Amino acid sequence: MAGLDNIPQKQSIEIEIVKLDEKTLQSITDLNQKSANIINEFGQIYIRKREIENELIKLDEFLEKGESELKAANFELKEIVDALDETYPQGRINLKDGTIQYQPGAPTRKQQAEQQAQQQQQSSGNGMKVVKE
Repeated sequence: MAGLDNIPQKQSIEIEIVKLDEKTLQSITDLNQKSANIINEFGQIYIRKREIENELIKLDEFLEKGESELKAANFELKEIVDALDETYPQGRINLKDGTIQYQPGAPTRKQQAEQQAQQQQQSSGNGMKVVKE
């Protein structure tokens, strides 16, 4: 008889259906719609955030390129001005009319910087030294 114990027994489950009241049904419907709207807004925010992040990456790249170009342009300008200073010491360039005013025989900016460096070395070498005991 042990074999009969292994046979599945039928069980009956009773199910009832009850109609929800309109207020509860409306609340559930409204909250489901609100949840769907919020999820949709989250998706839009996520997409917009990605767009902004990509735009920031592009702006950073543009800034890096611009800084590099500015540095190169300033270096080139300095070379031109330094070369002009060798020929036209203490010169002032008028870009409007394309002229330069300068002091013939005056030291160039490079020469002035070298003189200042020498003076600083001399003044720091002749000063008194402070000794802590």
